[in-house]
Amino acid sequence: MKCNSLVATVAVVTATGLVLAGCGGGTSPSGGPVQLELAIVASGDTPTAYEEQIKRFNESQDGIELSLRTFASGEAYNQALTGQVAGGAAPDVFLLDTGQQLREYAEADVILPLDELIESAGVDTSEFDASLVDASTVDGALYAVPKDYSTTALFYRKSLLEQAGVEPPTTWDELRSAAQTLTVDGRWGLGMYPQLNYFLAWIQAAGGNFATADGIENFDNPQHVEAVDFLNTLFTVDKSAASPQMTGASWDGEMLALGQVAMVFGGTWVPGGVPPEEQDDIGVVAFPPLAQPGSVLYAAGWVVAAQSEHPEAAAELIKFLTSDEELVTAHDAGIVLIPPKASVLAVLVERGEDPVLAIAQEGASEGVPFGLLTTDQVDQYNAMLADLIANPGTRTPAEAVAGLAADLD
Repeated sequence: MKCNSLVATVAVVTATGLVLAGCGGGTSPSGGPVQLELAIVASGDTPTAYEEQIKRFNESQDGIELSLRTFASGEAYNQALTGQVAGGAAPDVFLLDTGQQLREYAEADVILPLDELIESAGVDTSEFDASLVDASTVDGALYAVPKDYSTTALFYRKSLLEQAGVEPPTTWDELRSAAQTLTVDGRWGLGMYPQLNYFLAWIQAAGGNFATADGIENFDNPQHVEAVDFLNTLFTVDKSAASPQMTGASWDGEMLALGQVAMVFGGTWVPGGVPPEEQDDIGVVAFPPLAQPGSVLYAAGWVVAAQSEHPEAAAELIKFLTSDEELVTAHDAGIVLIPPKASVLAVLVERGEDPVLAIAQEGASEGVPFGLLTTDQVDQYNAMLADLIANPGTRTPAEAVAGLAADLD
């Protein structure tokens, strides 16, 4: 087993005799329903929506009574989970990001492999997007059932494109031309974070993805270099692209809100930075393909604590949470983002209420789950891009990629 910080924490707590009695659930003293506990990050209005979801589950059957434990921030949630799983007091079911966080918990043996459990409960993983299932798998075993995800897209100010006579780009040549044309009067054509968190979509669109469930493969392939060269050209040659740091904005959505850029490539939360009265001016298209569609999937999945006294009941809960009907209801309540099932996504797309869902429907199968790489690998990559943009001409994109390939080896 590969060593990680969670493994070390579990080992220390166990060795010092600090293991707490029991897990989140149990049985009632009177022999009534099985008691389960679910943990989630919830702030603003979402705790109420989650409480309503818990109520729906409890009313749907008689054998399980579910309670909810909420945390106001991701940081508080992750800190609490680390201590609770190490101390034997974890909630029965909780949420983890797919990728490295899920792998860390699986390798620490604090969550259960779910293949047999969910099959017995009647959950069919073939109904979920295959890329999300792959991201929920560690060493051939399924450790999470996808809850939902966010993705990437190209957002733009309709009025600015119309004034410039520019159509939303559908190719890389059109994207470069549009960014050049829209760079005028102190405004940049394109805004984005030049970071792997988003840039993976560009690499995938060029046909050069190197991030896999097994780590980095074929890192310095020519399609990857081509994507880096294109990004570098926009930032340093055309000077038609800008990051929030360059514009003084606090984040990419603010760049679009303030009109500092005409287009933004980013996560599907970007329009949230635009005032409600200006939302009609925001358009969205998928990132243009070069060799194929490209997007990043930011996914999370339900897991079951290894110390849960009732894993079968936990699987029944996951079946409810990921049922088609509940996914639609939870999406409408704002506690499911993009649903992980094509069948549910099709229902929501047909409503025509959110164009982002249609883009997700088109590109999810080609999306790259974020979290496949370690934090150190992502940091090293982002430092490479930052150096290319801050010091143009010092190295070519090919040299930069080759240099990082050597460091990663």
